[in-house]
Amino acid sequence: MSSDKSELLLNVEQIVLELIRSLMCYEKVALEIPKKCRDWYVRDDYEILFGKFRKIVYNSKRSRHRFCLIVYLLAEIHCLHLTGGSCTIRGLYYRNTQVIRSQSYIDAAKMDVCRMLNTAPVNLGILSASKGLITGDIKLLMSNGDVLDCNVYCGAITLPTDFENVERIVTNAEMVLIVEKESVFESLLACNALSTFGLRFILLTGKGYPDCTTRRIVYRLSVECNLPAYILVDADPFGIEIMLVYQLGSQAMSFSAKSLATPTLRWIGLHPSEIDSISKCSVALTQHDNKKINDILSRSNLSLGVRQELCTLQQVQLKAEIESVIDFLSPYYIPTKINRNLFI
Repeated sequence: MSSDKSELLLNVEQIVLELIRSLMCYEKVALEIPKKCRDWYVRDDYEILFGKFRKIVYNSKRSRHRFCLIVYLLAEIHCLHLTGGSCTIRGLYYRNTQVIRSQSYIDAAKMDVCRMLNTAPVNLGILSASKGLITGDIKLLMSNGDVLDCNVYCGAITLPTDFENVERIVTNAEMVLIVEKESVFESLLACNALSTFGLRFILLTGKGYPDCTTRRIVYRLSVECNLPAYILVDADPFGIEIMLVYQLGSQAMSFSAKSLATPTLRWIGLHPSEIDSISKCSVALTQHDNKKINDILSRSNLSLGVRQELCTLQQVQLKAEIESVIDFLSPYYIPTKINRNLFI
């Protein structure tokens, strides 16, 4: 058993032993969920930020169900790490639908467990179905001996649910290109973009906001394979936020950013500063869009370039989708951005 798994098991056991101690001493039985966890891209010492906790108390009717779900998950995680197995959130839900009530409840409880153990969801052994698609010059060698070779498939393959079972990645690619939407992904495949760029590359999409598996493979391709990664998203606040999730990690899961985020990710477009010159199909920002811009601008970890593009978006009050430039995306826009280093 690896040292990381041993540490996780020890942390689970300490939490349970503390609950038992509280019961024996007739104390209030409660779980403490950190409101803040380590924020690796702001702090250099990479320490847990202790301070405020959210308590989930068993004796409270409002939080008893959440309390029970967390303890249930801790038991499952402990068992899975001892046996070396894994399961899916959906599988857990269907084991006892009456007790769990909704898959969203078990998802929320999983995030609480991640905060308590200060670890990424991929390390728990409880998986969510992957939605990411990948194609190009890449071969995934699995721990069970299976080989997923994109070179032998005509189209894309879905990323494996448990990407930690990928022992080795074999590729001769020179870069990774991430696109926000499946529709753009399929359009690039349809126009044979893989053979028109003049570079061997891996094409990937998370179908909107990426799941942990999709973010993990981008990280591994960047770190293990030393490949430059580029991303193409809509020129709107939600597209920019998706780019930041890949680059810096999600706000809700800052505790797992180190193993899921790719800070070297290069944003090639669409940039808000390009809306006037390249898109004739721009539309006005909504109130919801402007609120999202303000939310993102309030973050302290934004680069100057991203901050400037957000301010431009705020000033022009227009947004544009990738589809508005789809006709010249593959033959001109993407190759020009990469070859001339026109990225943020």
